[in-house]
Amino acid sequence: MRMQAAVLWEPGRAVEIREVELAPPQPGEALVRIAACGVCASDLHVVDGDLPEPLPLVLGHEASGVVVETGAGVTRLQPGDHVVLALLPSCSECASCRSGRPNLCELGDRMSATGTLADGTSRLSLEGTVLRHFNAVSSFAEYAVVPESVAVPIREDVRLDVAALVGCAALTGWGGVTRTAGVEEGASVAVWGCGGVGLSALQAARLSGASPIVGVDTRPEKLELAAQLGATATLQARPSADTARRVRHATGGGADYAFEAIGREETIREAWEAVRPGGTVVVIGLPPRGSTLTIDTWGFINEKTLKGCLLGSAVIQEDVPRLVDLYAAGEFRLDELVSHRIALAELPEALDRLRAGEAVRQLVVFA
Repeated sequence: MRMQAAVLWEPGRAVEIREVELAPPQPGEALVRIAACGVCASDLHVVDGDLPEPLPLVLGHEASGVVVETGAGVTRLQPGDHVVLALLPSCSECASCRSGRPNLCELGDRMSATGTLADGTSRLSLEGTVLRHFNAVSSFAEYAVVPESVAVPIREDVRLDVAALVGCAALTGWGGVTRTAGVEEGASVAVWGCGGVGLSALQAARLSGASPIVGVDTRPEKLELAAQLGATATLQARPSADTARRVRHATGGGADYAFEAIGREETIREAWEAVRPGGTVVVIGLPPRGSTLTIDTWGFINEKTLKGCLLGSAVIQEDVPRLVDLYAAGEFRLDELVSHRIALAELPEALDRLRAGEAVRQLVVFA
C-alpha cells in the first residue's frame, strides 16, 4: 500500500513527509492503522545525529492504533484490536527473555541495530529505495507493519490518542520508578527533567507512596505541571544555582532515589551528588551514544548506586495494560502531558519545539 510517512535521509537533514510503499505483514507480524504517535527525544536524537541509526528510515516509535491485518502465526492479535505499540520486540527464547528481561531481548536488539524486522528485511520502500524501520515500529506514518510482540491490546474505552504515550514516555517513567528502582513507600525522590518521561516518573513516585517528591527543571511552566501531577516541591535549575545542594535540602539530607530524565552529563552528575549515602540514581533519559560521564567515585564508598534503564525495564504485555487501567481509573494522568496535537506535516516544527525545550509531549494525530 502507499501512505504518507516521515522519512529521514541523513543526520542533520530536515525530515521529509513522503509517500512511501508499505508491504503486507509477513508471518509473526501485524498491519496497524496508526491513530497517534508521540514526538520523543529519541526521534530527535536520530535527526540530530546523536543516536546513529541505519538510514534512510521512517521515524516514530511511541504509538497507538487499530489492527487491520495479521500475518500467519499471529495468535494474540485480531483485526479491530486497539493496540499500543511499544518499541522493544521480544522473542521469548533468548537468555534475556527467559530471565524475565524481555526489554533486553537479543532479537529485538538486532532488529533495532539493523533497522529491519525479524527476518532481516524491511517492509518500507520509496521509489525502489529500501527504508529502514525505527525500533521495529516506524509510526510517523499512516500505517505500520510491526512484530506481534510490540503490539499490546488495550481496552477500547480509552482514547487512542493519549494511549500512544504509554508506548514510551509513560512506560519509561513509570517503569523506571516501579521496576528499575523499586521505589518503596516513604522513600524520597527527585526527578530531573519534567517532560513526558519525567512527569510519568513523578506520578509513579506518587503512586508508590514516595515523599517528598522533588521536580527539577529549567522551565517554570513544566514545574507548575509537576506540582499538579505529584511533586511536593519544585526547583528551577539555573546555571548559577547549586541544584544538588538544593535537592539535598528539600529531601532532608539527600534523596533516596534520583531519576535523570534528560540524558545530559551535567544533570546525571547533579543527581549523583544529590542522593544520600546508599541512594540510587537511575538514568531514564537517553544520553547521546558515545558520550562519557565523570562522577566523584567517592559515592561508591558511600554505597551509592548508578543504574541504567531501557523502557522502564518493562514487561510490556503486563505493564501497558496496567498503565492504561490506571489512566482509566484517573490515577495516572496522560492528558496533561500533551502540550501539542499536530498533523504529520507539522512534524519538522514539532522537532524544533522539542529541541528548544518548548513542549512537554507532542502528539501527531492521524484522522
